[in-house]
Amino acid sequence: MNPESRIGPIRTAIDQLIAEASAGNRGVANLADLTAEAARLLVGGGLPLDRLNLSVIPLQSGHDGVQYWWELEQFDAVRSFHRTSDYFEQENRRNTVFKHLRDTGEPLRLRLETLPIESIAFDFLVKLKREGFTDYLAESLFSDGTYLASLTLATRRSGGFRGSDLQEVQRLVGTTGMAVVSRFRERAQLNAWSDPLTGLINRRRLEQRLAEACEAKLAISLLLINLDDFDAYNSQFGQFCADDCLMAVSRVLLAASAGQTHLPARFGGDIFALVLAGAQAGEAEAIGRQVLAQVLALRLAHPGSSGSPFITVRVGLAELTPADGSSAGLVSRAQEALAAAKEAGGNCLIRH
Repeated sequence: MNPESRIGPIRTAIDQLIAEASAGNRGVANLADLTAEAARLLVGGGLPLDRLNLSVIPLQSGHDGVQYWWELEQFDAVRSFHRTSDYFEQENRRNTVFKHLRDTGEPLRLRLETLPIESIAFDFLVKLKREGFTDYLAESLFSDGTYLASLTLATRRSGGFRGSDLQEVQRLVGTTGMAVVSRFRERAQLNAWSDPLTGLINRRRLEQRLAEACEAKLAISLLLINLDDFDAYNSQFGQFCADDCLMAVSRVLLAASAGQTHLPARFGGDIFALVLAGAQAGEAEAIGRQVLAQVLALRLAHPGSSGSPFITVRVGLAELTPADGSSAGLVSRAQEALAAAKEAGGNCLIRH
């Protein structure tokens, strides 16, 4: 085949992707959509792509990042993962592809097909080689001193990527990085009040809403919901499964709030909250027990649990009447009830 006729469709795909990445509000809506569109266009153009990752990595402590993963086996799906700065600073992540890009600014290409496993310095790439990947490329798209945008591509094709393929990818790298970081900053501003993983409001917004309800002299019930033995689950199944589990629990809370004025929130880590304003006597406890049952009904296997073989939660309940207390006191009492539920073995509700 004439090399020009083979590379032509890839070139056309990259031209379209560059145009969409640079189009701002007129282009694809967000970075997850941009990742999906990149995979669709590149594969459609003939690039032998099996895995694509778009990441925005914090370069300074206190800033969060995000990763978007696409795999050929799940062509229409893009998995997104919010990452705190601590994630990238952990001891076991200091010898990583991200660190290489951050420290050197140079691309990293490893022809995994020809390398013995013992010569591969990065644990993640050892895993890819064992899974049959033949070639891997990581590129720094753009850095503004606060964030680094990166793109990684991997293939299982025998012989890996061709040189002409990578020349076209270099053209993409050179023109889209600033747009990626700009999109991420826009997203961060929109997410100032929400949790990027679940879409629920975050603790900061929750506490503001509680204070407003107290000032309005509303009767409030607060449920704090904590996953049982979640550290063990995370250690056994990894970050992807842990995030999927958190998403599943958030959907239970959204379902419990459907058609109601209840307010679900991500309180932090593996703790969620559900606020009920003006709830009748006993209603908050009934909803809390409903959440207990519905999480158990998900039947998410948890062999490392000290109790049930499935994922369960514990619930701490506290109530505030218009005549007493403050929002801070309400949160404190709910936390005390949650601690008591843990002492009781989990998978239960304790009312303060």
